[in-house]
Amino acid sequence: MFRIEDFLVDEIYGERLLISKQADQTELVENIRVARVLLGCFADMNIRINEHLLVFGHKNPEYTINEKLGDRKGIESENGIKSAFRKAKEQGCQTVVLDFDMHMAESILKTKKIASGLYGRHEDFTSGNINECYVVHNSKAVVVKPDLFAVSDKDTVKNQIEDEIEKLRT
Repeated sequence: MFRIEDFLVDEIYGERLLISKQADQTELVENIRVARVLLGCFADMNIRINEHLLVFGHKNPEYTINEKLGDRKGIESENGIKSAFRKAKEQGCQTVVLDFDMHMAESILKTKKIASGLYGRHEDFTSGNINECYVVHNSKAVVVKPDLFAVSDKDTVKNQIEDEIEKLRT
């Protein structure tokens, strides 16, 4: 149950970013960093950094983004997309946040490879398991949503995803 008194209000984004007083302290700096990037890129977004729950063998989702459970995945390479989605789904998330800045801040992203990796998760999007995937790099963010997969042509979908990822370069 969400209670405002259990949260701290962010000094930059105010009530758009609420931070649980019981948030995981080992990931808090990274979670706040990415939350602020997302809020800076999406004016209609609200984020809560959730309470850290100690459940054996289960890592709880870090975020509630626009009332949907989400988790930040610090990606070490473009090959980490499949694993990130699998883990987020196991956590009951509807939103995946791929954080390329955590380990690849100085890297130039391989946009074709990312587009291919995200296309490979098309069933997650079209089945409704995943409602959105935010990709963070260069302190910017873009979003991939299920409507991109409405086109039946594989190459068209991959090109649309790649066009979104390319926005992170500018």
